[in-house]
Amino acid sequence: MAPRAGSIAPSLVPDPDLTDPAAGPDDGRPGGSAWVRPVALAVSMLVIGFVVGWILRGDDGPVTVLPPAAQTTGQPATAPADPATTGGATTTDGATTTDGATTTDGATTTETAPDTTSTAPAAPPPRADIALAVLNGTETTGLAGQNSERAEALGYLDVAAGNAPTQTGPSVVYFRPGAEAAADRVAQDLDVVSVEPLPVTGPLSTAAPDEAEVILVLGPG
Repeated sequence: MAPRAGSIAPSLVPDPDLTDPAAGPDDGRPGGSAWVRPVALAVSMLVIGFVVGWILRGDDGPVTVLPPAAQTTGQPATAPADPATTGGATTTDGATTTDGATTTDGATTTETAPDTTSTAPAAPPPRADIALAVLNGTETTGLAGQNSERAEALGYLDVAAGNAPTQTGPSVVYFRPGAEAAADRVAQDLDVVSVEPLPVTGPLSTAAPDEAEVILVLGPG
């Protein structure tokens, strides 16, 4: 039924704040775009965190790769060698030695052990090749002849016999230069202890025959 003229009817004009979907978020009512602010804040924090992390890390800096940890095989570690038990040298600068010498300047040293081998004596010549003379230095007559015959019986040839100045000591085998080995053989064959070089001058040198290289001088001892 149509309202009558002049009657008071309730207003049917809609409230724009209740029906306008484009109403602003600042009207204090729920809904609208109130979620935008926290989302924007979160995005800003992410960006700031990324920038700070990039600055602190530094993309142009060197990258250090740590080596893998050593793998153990169950075997005990080998202790460094002890010079006292291995015979090695004691050094202060890494010097190398071969016989226990101590160095301080890193030099390599090698010491040669002293030669302990002695020179073997020369082999004596055959008896037949030794020019031998026997001289009697005592007052016993015929002693030189007896010993010369004894020497010839051993293999010496043409042994000369003669006299020498009187001696006071034991018999001596004298030799000229180069005939020491021959004199050693004569002394061994005729049981004489002393072997000496023939004096260059003196009565004994004068009495010795020139052709003899080994001279046995008989003494009273």
